[in-house]
Amino acid sequence: MPRGAFQDGTYTVLVAERKRSGWSGDATVRAWSGTVQRHGGFRVGETASGTAVAFRSAAEAVRCAVAVQEAQETAAGLALGVHAGEVRGADGTDAAAVQQAARLARLAGPGQILASALVRQLIADDAALRFGEDREVSLPGLAGRMVINEVRWGDHHRRVLRVVIADDAALVRDGVSALLRAHGIEVAGTASDSEGLHEEVERHLPDVALVDIRMPPTFTDEGLVAAERIRARFPEVGVLVLSQHLDARYALRVAHANPARTGYLLKDRVTDSRVLFDALDRIADGGCVIDAAVAEGLVARASALARIDELTDRERQVLALVAEGRSNRAISELLVVTQKTVETHIGQIFLKLGLRETEGEDRRVAAVLAYLQAARPG
Repeated sequence: MPRGAFQDGTYTVLVAERKRSGWSGDATVRAWSGTVQRHGGFRVGETASGTAVAFRSAAEAVRCAVAVQEAQETAAGLALGVHAGEVRGADGTDAAAVQQAARLARLAGPGQILASALVRQLIADDAALRFGEDREVSLPGLAGRMVINEVRWGDHHRRVLRVVIADDAALVRDGVSALLRAHGIEVAGTASDSEGLHEEVERHLPDVALVDIRMPPTFTDEGLVAAERIRARFPEVGVLVLSQHLDARYALRVAHANPARTGYLLKDRVTDSRVLFDALDRIADGGCVIDAAVAEGLVARASALARIDELTDRERQVLALVAEGRSNRAISELLVVTQKTVETHIGQIFLKLGLRETEGEDRRVAAVLAYLQAARPG
């Protein structure tokens, strides 16, 4: 895929990362170079994680991304990221636009396209291209938060999530597996104990590991220990811990070291498929999910703290929704207020809790974890 007559300027950059083994970057380029050229794109080069191509038109970049993902025989397993910005120099792979597109590709799952909000704005008048709701994420090496959108198309608008399930009860494993498969989620493997779980995760590298908190041999916290091991060794794999107990300490252990791609739900939530699927989606996208009942409880338990007393009733209500992993848009719809109002409330919460933004830390999650930490028994 030739670079052609490259000139410095503003481009929309598409980066493809292979999520399945067996394909090199060059093989990927050869497989979809014709599609890129038909949409007016050209190769920029190789990033640390994938292959980058550039387009003068944001709409053509997204159309190309959709065409690549629709070509399942060649593109299965590709994750695509799209961002716009300046690209300069003989090798533009160090440009911020390329690197941010690469980060989005790294965040995306197999068969998924993630685009920055800027790309969506650039093609807002093109009704033929569809996007999911705004999602705020923290990207490695990028200060602050970035608003992104999933690109949707035809019957393949959602990526196929890959999940590993660990539960000592065969009936639960089989039941949850059947539920997930019936809704298009791939169950890559199952395990009955923590060692088996670790082996399945190492073998399949799923998007999310769904883990029962209590497993053999002691049936105490083996699931939590396994989740911590997975997060330490495979940071790209999310973990969703299921528990029968409403215990904020467990939620803290799951999310405290690195809240990205973590979740804690009460076990009876698996009977509500919408809650379970939404949690898996958000965790796979880099979010943190805390059970609504736990979120409500931790806000109540923290009422004795001096700083929590400074929050208004509405700010506490917003914080509880933040703890559930809700986006600003979702909170505004639930409370019937504008997104600007929600942003103001969240800003006041951060201010009153003394939370300063630091690199790699999600302040939304930090606000919740501050309560959890304060509520821990000494």
